[in-house]
Amino acid sequence: MINVSGYNSPLRIVFMGTPDFSVNPLKILIKSEHSVEAVYTQPPRRSGRGMKSNNSPVHDLALSNNIPVLTPPNFTQHEDVISLKEISPDIIIVSAYGIILPKKILSLPRFGCLNIHASLLPRWRGAAPIQRCMMEGDKETGISFMVMDEGLDTGGVIAKFKIPINYKYNGGLLHNELSDKASSELIHTIEGYVSGSISEVPQETIGATYASKILKSESRIDWNNRAEDIFLLIRALNPSPSPWFLSPGGKRIKVLEAAIDPLESKSGEVMDSLTVGCGEKSLRVLKVQPEGGKKMDAKDYLRGNPIEIGSILN
Repeated sequence: MINVSGYNSPLRIVFMGTPDFSVNPLKILIKSEHSVEAVYTQPPRRSGRGMKSNNSPVHDLALSNNIPVLTPPNFTQHEDVISLKEISPDIIIVSAYGIILPKKILSLPRFGCLNIHASLLPRWRGAAPIQRCMMEGDKETGISFMVMDEGLDTGGVIAKFKIPINYKYNGGLLHNELSDKASSELIHTIEGYVSGSISEVPQETIGATYASKILKSESRIDWNNRAEDIFLLIRALNPSPSPWFLSPGGKRIKVLEAAIDPLESKSGEVMDSLTVGCGEKSLRVLKVQPEGGKKMDAKDYLRGNPIEIGSILN
């Protein structure tokens, strides 16, 4: 547990983050009275047509605000540790960085490393808490601010902020709502922590669950599953990687929206208006994106690509 006392304002902050989720928290820090001395993010990656090298969203935001950016692949090199020591941060704020911090980094700042985690810890420690909580049908989630230790999201929690899960939304919308919540609560949480007015509370082991990374294979719809489970999968994995099935012609069809139907039929059997039988009840597919095509209503897709009633989808 970090000894927090003697709050100095402004704080010298190093921010470590990579994806879109981390952009809003960094923006809030930049606008605050505190000083973002440097940003650490994952190295540029090649993607898209032509395999162009692309910076992370956090990288681009830091550059646009003239903040030094460092992209070590890890902290095994001595010079990377020395560079961070020379910056001499009071605190490191970590948000979906994607690189494990060794003990020598965790213990470097005066106030330690504070992690922004998108779940109500100890539930859904790990890489994919937003998707996993929706896939499981949780009624609520939230943001936890955690003092990092050497375990995987096991450090003491200093604050939690709950958000109800609306299953009219998809994973992308919940992602944005959680990022906004993290941003709006970040500054006063940091200041309360370093001043000693907010205390670190050790995590309970009861109720701990692990949110493993989403595998590509998980996005393929298995019609043997219950309609409710497939519905939750569709909500959780949209807009990316988007659950999909193969049409009778072997084309991949992404499912963007669906509804549970009480009808019972064989698993994978196509009924009227692209209602498909599941292991329990059926799923009425509402919006799709065919392979190489644009997003559309399922009924519009069927006009140009009829699927015979009674067909069995693999």
